[in-house]
Amino acid sequence: MTGRLPRGCAVTAILLTATLVTGCGGPQMSPVRTAADDAEFAMARDENFIFKRTVAEVQEQIFTGGWSVGEYGDVPSACGGDGYAFFMVRWLPDGFSFQEQGPQKMVELHSWMALHGWKMEPIPRYSEGIDNVVVMGSKRDGNVARLDVDLLPGVAADGTTDVLQLRAKSTCQPGAATEILERLRGPFQAVPVDPGLPNLESPRDTPLFEPFDQKTPHPRPAESDQ
Repeated sequence: MTGRLPRGCAVTAILLTATLVTGCGGPQMSPVRTAADDAEFAMARDENFIFKRTVAEVQEQIFTGGWSVGEYGDVPSACGGDGYAFFMVRWLPDGFSFQEQGPQKMVELHSWMALHGWKMEPIPRYSEGIDNVVVMGSKRDGNVARLDVDLLPGVAADGTTDVLQLRAKSTCQPGAATEILERLRGPFQAVPVDPGLPNLESPRDTPLFEPFDQKTPHPRPAESDQ
């Protein structure tokens, strides 16, 4: 007796040659997520280093000490359909002051960046009551798709201090974000492993980007130079 597949399953049988088909509802193959291999991970680490080094050069024009870490900037996120990008956020430490020279410092920073290969946007003008000074630019050959430096100047007479946030996003690089992330953080867990990243980082520190199987605890702010 010759068995026949139910109507509509013939094409399925041809396409799923590696799968035992027991009918239209039979098991089907699904892609398996794997961690990035050594070469892929090394490439991601290099791209991340270029991105963070380019941003650090801007940070150094503002403050060379420890910046508060918002988003560390090592976790890849998907972009462009088949690529990944990094995002980082830094703050100047609480109580930092430009001694009421902050707006002028931002104008000087804008000029410095323009002279050092950055493609700059004009410093925006806001309506009355908005005191923020924002410097925006990109440097694609340094892996930076967008960098914003946002200063809310302090006023000594009011007892307020400067508040400055730096946000940066890298250019989109080819590769699978999920595979790199698994190599970086390890397999998904309901309670993620603490990656041991610092709460403060100087722009002159070497960026951390280590595979999960080589990860070691990193110094906390109390243990590092501030």
